[in-house]
Amino acid sequence: MFKVNKGMSLLTVLFTLALFSTLFLAFNQWTSSQRQSAVKTYQDFQAIQIAENQAQRQFLGLPCEQSVRQNALNFRVQCENKRVIVRYPMGEILVKIN
Repeated sequence: MFKVNKGMSLLTVLFTLALFSTLFLAFNQWTSSQRQSAVKTYQDFQAIQIAENQAQRQFLGLPCEQSVRQNALNFRVQCENKRVIVRYPMGEILVKIN
């Protein structure tokens, strides 16, 4: 005789749905943290470039810029004796000049 296949039970469907939902949420959390880390790294890199630029300006005898706007972000610059501090939304960079 033929065995009649009734398909998945409601409990199996709910379990499968819960499993995939959990996996999807975990993946979303991971991608969010990766994106946040990439943004922080990119802003750090921008701040280092700005600090090096300001150090070069000091070396050439040019005035230090107080504020730099780059990629819709404001970087506040503070030049002191032999050092440049750049503050930005996700942190601060200090570059000492020899």
